[in-house]
Order: sequence, then C-alpha cells, then structure tokens
Amino acid sequence: MRIGIYGGSFNPIHNGHVHVAETAAEEFSLDKVIFVPSKISPHRSSDEYIDGKERIKLIKLAVKGKKNMSCSDWELSQERVSYSLYTVKHFRERYPDAELFLLVGSDMLLSFDSWFCFEEILDEASLIVVSRHGGDMQELEAKAEELRKYGNIFISKSTPLEISSSEIRKKIAKNEDFACYLNESVVQYISKMGHYKKEAFTEMYKIDDKKKYLKENLSAKRYQHSLNVAAECKKLAEKYGEDPDKAYFAGLLHDICKELPTEEQRDLVTESGFTVCREELETRSLLHGIAGAYFIKKEYGVADIDILNAVRFHTVGRAGMSRLEEIVYLGDLVSAERDYKDVDKMRKLVYTDLNEAMLYALAFSIRSVLKKGGLIPPCTIEAYNFYTRLIKEEKEERSAK
Repeated sequence: MRIGIYGGSFNPIHNGHVHVAETAAEEFSLDKVIFVPSKISPHRSSDEYIDGKERIKLIKLAVKGKKNMSCSDWELSQERVSYSLYTVKHFRERYPDAELFLLVGSDMLLSFDSWFCFEEILDEASLIVVSRHGGDMQELEAKAEELRKYGNIFISKSTPLEISSSEIRKKIAKNEDFACYLNESVVQYISKMGHYKKEAFTEMYKIDDKKKYLKENLSAKRYQHSLNVAAECKKLAEKYGEDPDKAYFAGLLHDICKELPTEEQRDLVTESGFTVCREELETRSLLHGIAGAYFIKKEYGVADIDILNAVRFHTVGRAGMSRLEEIVYLGDLVSAERDYKDVDKMRKLVYTDLNEAMLYALAFSIRSVLKKGGLIPPCTIEAYNFYTRLIKEEKEERSAK
C-alpha cells in the first residue's frame, strides 16, 4: 500500500489543499492520503485560528465522498511539539508494510534541510512536492537534487492552485465573498459557526441616509414594515450573539427594491451577475431580494457578503445560511405588524431555537406557495432539506450523550 501523509494547519482547508492531495494520489498512484492537522500555538489569536476539533470537522467536510482520503487527529492529541519525524514514525508503526510519502508544498521543500532530523524523515518516507506557485520548478528541481542523497524526492508536474489560507481568513473577517476558494460544505459550516469573523460593523453604513431613501421610495406601509423588521432583527441579533447594528441595517434594507417596477427589478437582477434560477426569474415577488442585494452593493458600496446574502435570500432561503441570514429571514416573518394565522407560534420558535424556527418557516412558506400554485426555487427545497437533516443530527447527538 502507498500512503500519503499530508500535514499542515489547514486553517481553513481550501481547494488548493485538496488539489495537492488529489494530484499526488493520481500522479504517484497513492492508495490513501491522510490529512494530519497540526496544533496551533496557544499564543495565536482565537479570531484567526480555530481549534483542532473544528479544523478536523472542516477537513472531513472537504474530503467527504473521496474514498482515498481521510483525516487523523494524531498530532492534535500529542502533548509534545509536532515534529514531522514523530508523525512519520507514528504512521510507520501503524502501517509497517506500507510505502509512506510525505506531501509538502514547494516552500516546505526549500527549507526542508532545516527541519528537525530531516535525514531520519527521509529514511522513513519519500517526499512528494507539489508546487504552490507558478514558475518555481527550476528552483525546486535544484533543491530536490541537493537532498536526494538522503532519500527519495519526487516533484509533481501539476499546475498549482495559488490559494492562501491567510487571505481566505482576511476575506472572511471582512465579510467578503470567499466561497470560490472552499468546498461548499466547508463554506456553509464556517458561515454557520461564525469562524474567523472579527471585524466590527463600520460607520460607512449610515442609517439616517438609508431611512430617508426608504421613506421617499416606499409606501408608508412598506416603510413601517422595514422599520419593524430592522427592530426585530436587532433584538434577535442581541439574543443570538450577532452584531445588532449589522442586523438592523440588513433588516432595514431587505425590501429596498420591493416597490420598484418589475422591469427595473429585472434589470438589476440581470446586471447583478448573481446566480439566479428560473423559478426566481419567473416569480415577481422573488425578484426584489436579488435586486435589493445588488442595489445596496452598487449604490451604497456594501461589500459585506453576510449583509448582501441576508437581503438576497430573505424570501427564498438557502442551505447553510449564516446566523445573520437566518435572523433577517425570520425577522421579516415575525415583525410587529405581522398577523397571519401561525405568527404566534413562529414568534415563540424564533426566540427559542433558530434551527427549528427556520424549518417551520420554510415548511410554512412552501405550503403557502403550493396552495397558490406557485413555483418553488431549488434553493428553498435545499434549505428545507438542510434544516431537516441538521435537526435530525442534533437529536441523534443528544440521544447519544
């Protein structure tokens, strides 16, 4: 058996990491690749680094369904410094008859001879080097040739994916879009847990100017609804540990394009470049969320992906919504003026359990659309399934304790 050992902080694991593993497995005929997340120094900022158990969860989400990839918590369980030599020796003991390969990036190879007992590492395992930056192949080959007297070193010929975990963390902290760098399930989990977020709401989103615009461009009834939703979102944010000012801002603007003429809404949706399904395009009442998200991005310079998504998905929902998205979705349903049949039950749920509230709200919305013979967007069905599974998993975890 040929086994690849892939160590790193994986904070968070991104598509570049998975690319390295897949490339090595295919190019060097590995039967298995094991991700081994390292410990993070206790002196590191908790805003920037999440603990090992959470990184393990992210890795498992990223490699789910990939039969030749798994994850080990061995380094996380050790009290001593996680030198690669100890890790390689651990896997040698576990797989005595296997051919071991240590996967490293190009920057690691260039400093490999400064690693603790690097010669002993090459006694136990071969190195597979996958470039992280274009144009460094000549330098890598020269370094590999220098070190080959100690053991086997192989250089991958694959094209690198230049992705940085630190840059992803910065984007998350600024609430900029980071989804293209990560597996979809990893994105959803990070958003759900609020990992890596540390940047506070800024003064650039001045409320008084936005209220003036809404008052001038919405009916009195719609304007009052917007104020009510903003107030409700602020209360929910305070209860569930979100930024109250951001929640108020997103709630206030959720219907900013609600009363624009249909064609103007369609124009904004088309111009936005957002991914929009046919069901949304064919349903007038669903256009304003998409149009509104693009409008506040274009006119007010809102770059906060959480706020943009909260406005964009406040009518349809989606799988893996962030806490702020949930708050705006539910705040819209339970604002002070709402008086539909199930509103009291909905209000009770919203202040008891957000996951249960989301599932109930999505089921309520789907039933309402079906009664009217309307179209249901795939993202709404996906959201319903997501919260159904989530609640089932939570119940199973509680039963297991």
